[in-house]
Amino acid sequence: MNVLAAALLSWFLTGIWITLMQALGLGKRVRAEGPQSHQSKAGTPSMGGVAFLLAAAVVYALAGGDRWAGLWLLVLGMALLGLADDLAGSLRRPLRAREKLAVQALMSLVFALWAVRQVQYTPYPLLDVLLFTLVVIAACNAFNFTDGVDGLLASITAVILLPFLGLPLAQTNLGALLGFLWYNAPRATVFMGDTGSMALGALVAGLFILEGRLFWLPLVALVPVLEVLSVVVQVAYFRRTGRRLLKMSPLHHHFELSGWSEAKVVFRFTGLTALCTALAAHLWGGGG
Repeated sequence: MNVLAAALLSWFLTGIWITLMQALGLGKRVRAEGPQSHQSKAGTPSMGGVAFLLAAAVVYALAGGDRWAGLWLLVLGMALLGLADDLAGSLRRPLRAREKLAVQALMSLVFALWAVRQVQYTPYPLLDVLLFTLVVIAACNAFNFTDGVDGLLASITAVILLPFLGLPLAQTNLGALLGFLWYNAPRATVFMGDTGSMALGALVAGLFILEGRLFWLPLVALVPVLEVLSVVVQVAYFRRTGRRLLKMSPLHHHFELSGWSEAKVVFRFTGLTALCTALAAHLWGGGG
C-alpha cells in the first residue's frame, strides 16, 4: 500500500512541479561537449527530485516510519546540496566540485557517526566511520554520474530497492520513483537533477550500510560503479596518452555514441542491475 500511495502522490506532485518549472523558466542546461542528440533537451524542467522525494517523505511519515528514520536526514541533506547545485547551474554556474565534495564529506561523516552506533563491520568503530563516510560520498557521486540518460537512474535505483521492500523507507521511495518515471521515461519531460541523484546515492548507500549488506553494494550497484570508473579511466588515459579510450564518458554516453538509443541503454543497464540484484539477494539469503 505504501508503494501505491507514494507512486500516486509522486505522479501528482511531479506533474505540478513540471508546470511550476515551466512557468518560472527554469530548465536544464545541456553541456555543449555532450552528445549532440542531447542538445534538444535544453530547457527541459529539472530538479524533479524535489517532487518525488517529497512524495516519499510524506507517505513515509504517514506510515509511521521504520527503524532507519535517521537516514532521511542524510537523504534530505544531499537533496538540498543537489538543489543548491541545480539552482546555481540554472541561474549562473554550478557549484565547484571541491565545494560539493566538502559538504558531502561533512554530511557523510555525521551520518557515519550515527550509523556506527547501529551497525559495525569491524572491531574498530573509527575504521567503520571512515568506511561509511567514503561509501556514502562514493555512492552520491556514482549515482550522479549515472543520471545522464532519460529514465536510467530512476530505473536502476527502483530495482536496487527491491530486496529491501520489507522496509517502509524502501517501499515509499520505490513508489515515488515509479510515479516520477511516468514523466522521466524516454523521452523525459522532467529530469531529477542533482537534487534527486545525490539523494538516491545516499539512500542506497545508507540502506546497505544499516542493513548489514554493505559489501554487496558494489555488485548490486554495478552500473553506477562502472559509470564512475569510466570517468576516472577516461581522464587518466587522456592525460597519459592525449587520446580518448572511450568515445565519451560516463559509460552510457559511450554506448549512445556507439549507436545505442537511450531506451536501449536504459533497458540493458536496468536488466544488468536486475541480474546483479537477484544474484546478491540469493547469495545473502533474501535480505531486507
